[in-house]
Formats: sequence, C-alpha cells, structure tokens
Amino acid sequence: MARITINPSSSGLWHVVGLKDELRRSREQEKESWAAAADMRFEAVQRLLDALGDEDVHLDWEDRPTRAAMELLYAAGADQFIVGEVETAVALWETLLAVDEEDHMSVSVPLAFSYVELEDFDCLEEMLFSISSKTPEYHLLTLWAEYRRTGGVDRDALRTLRSRHKVWLEEFLADEHPIDEEYLADSRSERPSQRTEARELFFATAPLWERNANFLKTIKKA
Repeated sequence: MARITINPSSSGLWHVVGLKDELRRSREQEKESWAAAADMRFEAVQRLLDALGDEDVHLDWEDRPTRAAMELLYAAGADQFIVGEVETAVALWETLLAVDEEDHMSVSVPLAFSYVELEDFDCLEEMLFSISSKTPEYHLLTLWAEYRRTGGVDRDALRTLRSRHKVWLEEFLADEHPIDEEYLADSRSERPSQRTEARELFFATAPLWERNANFLKTIKKA
C-alpha cells in the first residue's frame, strides 16, 4: 500500500502523491460489488485525511493524480450519503470544499441538500451564498428547506421553478427517470441538455427522496 504524501508545488498549490489508482480500482470493483468498492474508497480517503492532517492546503485541480484524489473524496462522500451516513458525507465534502476553493466538482450543492436533511439551517444559509439564486438548484433547495422546516411548500420557489426551470421540476416529479442510450450519450457530451442535467441531479439526490418519500408527493400535489 503506497504511502500518501501532500507536497507543495511551484504554483503554491499542493499535490497528492500515492493515491492515483484507487479511484480507477474502486470503479472496477463496482462491477462485482458496490459495497466492496465503497469500502475501498472509504479506506483510501481515511489515509488521505491522515496525510492532510490539520494543514490548511489548497490542492491543484490541474494535477491529474491530485484531481483523482479529490474525485475519490467526492465519491466516498456520495457513498456515505447513499447509505444514510449523512454526517460522514458532510464531513468528507466539507474537507473537499476546504481544499478546493473553486469548487470544481460543485460539492456545495450536495452539501446544501445534506444540511437540510440534517436540519442544519445555519450551515445551509452560509452555503446558499455559494449557489446562485438564478439556478434551479437554489429553488429546489428552497422547496426542500421549507418542507423540512414546516412540512409545507414555498410557493414563491415553486412558482419560479414552474416558470423558469420547468424541465427541472418536471424531472424531479416524473414517475420514471430512464437511464437510456439517449441520456447516457447526452451525459457524456460537452454540453448536456437541461433534461440530462436535471436527471443527474435527481439521481445524485435520490437517496434523500427515498428517505423522505412524502416530499416530492407534497410538491406534486401543490
């Protein structure tokens, strides 16, 4: 098992050494066992966190092995989110955001959704400063937060989604979200459609709606 180190570079950013193959290996492992792949990712990020320690470092997204380590950190957080270990997912994603100030993987969005599930509304308010109010994600989060707070519907957010982000709302309220050839091809393109982006967000947040089944039903009836 390679030793992980965090090394400074001439750019002032830091490079991760010793963790370049774990993400690829874990994806190959998924073909046999998702649980085993998730365990592999979690073990690897624990070693990464040990290497990071308490250092205040910013990692270099342009360095391929370092980017792979950051993607591994994101994926390990997603694994924990899926199985309901939301606090652990938040801790991993907060670490990723701390080492990647430009938020290349848009981790602020799943973080915000997770804060709502944890009913940590103070952290949610801080995170919303990083998410434009012109985006569908912002208004979906507003709906989700109001539901968690009161069990009701934020009518302004719903009205905005219906008028400005109709495709996103339709996707979230759809009965089916097919992973067909058209979707897969579009998701791999440089400019995926709004429908595909909305479906990707739905899949990323789907564990929330499985754990909170009445949310989408409430929005659909509103």
